[in-house]
Amino acid sequence: MKTKISLLLLGMGLVLALACTKYPPATDRLLEDLAVITQYDTKIDFNDYKTFAIKNSITKITDHDTTTITNQDAMAVLNQIAENMKDRGFEEVAAGSKPDFGIQVLFFENTYIYTYYYDWWGYYPYWYYYYPYYPVYYSSYTTGLANIELVDLKNEGPNSTLYVRWNAYIRGLMTGTHTEAEILSSIDQAFIQTPQLVTSGK
Repeated sequence: MKTKISLLLLGMGLVLALACTKYPPATDRLLEDLAVITQYDTKIDFNDYKTFAIKNSITKITDHDTTTITNQDAMAVLNQIAENMKDRGFEEVAAGSKPDFGIQVLFFENTYIYTYYYDWWGYYPYWYYYYPYYPVYYSSYTTGLANIELVDLKNEGPNSTLYVRWNAYIRGLMTGTHTEAEILSSIDQAFIQTPQLVTSGK
């Protein structure tokens, strides 16, 4: 009898765990989607810039370490950025050719883990002679944020300071939950949102 009751409690616990799994609120769930935010330096004229070079890898920053990504998804992202820059009139050159702009992509990945339990003690007073059962459950979700930076290599500031003239934040990029077409579309959207980022190439 005691075994059956224990199994019943365990079964009910699993049902409630599935029904009440901790999940981020609506504001955090935006991180699952490809939301694009862009900003640029309004004090410069992009017509003063002609060339760019792009780093051939993506820097991945997690809670534990920093690595570089050179897989197919990373190359697709970098190539799409370069194509958009060319479509805006900029010319891609080698990094050693003193480009006007340097482009780098940073990818931040964070994993959130919840630990929680349900207290059965007190729900069934007529089973008071059994030891309280406190099942522990775990839930986690991972968020990703890519930052595309357009760095001014032509006009250095004091003490060789480099300025970011344009950048795009793409939430949810490269988390493994989107198709390549969706990823590339989000890159295009970042440029669409900044029509000012264009040059005559003269």
